[in-house]
Amino acid sequence: MREALRDVAVILLMLEAMVVILVPLALTIAAWYGVRWLRRKLPPLFAQARHVLALFKLYVERGGAAAVAPILAAYAAVAQLRAWWDFVAGLVREEH
Repeated sequence: MREALRDVAVILLMLEAMVVILVPLALTIAAWYGVRWLRRKLPPLFAQARHVLALFKLYVERGGAAAVAPILAAYAAVAQLRAWWDFVAGLVREEH
């Protein structure tokens, strides 16, 4: 009787050990499969992302240039008026 119970206990322990080993094995296989799938799917997605980012960069540069253009024009006009004013003031000082 004892031998039979001992055999049943060993069988149950082996089943538990197999289940404990199966979990990490299944996770490893799933990770391996996921990496293979990603290596197959990611290069086209990266190419598409590069294209979208290039378009985004173009729109940001155009928008930035459009936003800054009036400020630069105003600064240039003020600088031109100041230069003209300094020139005229210099001429007036030389006369007096």
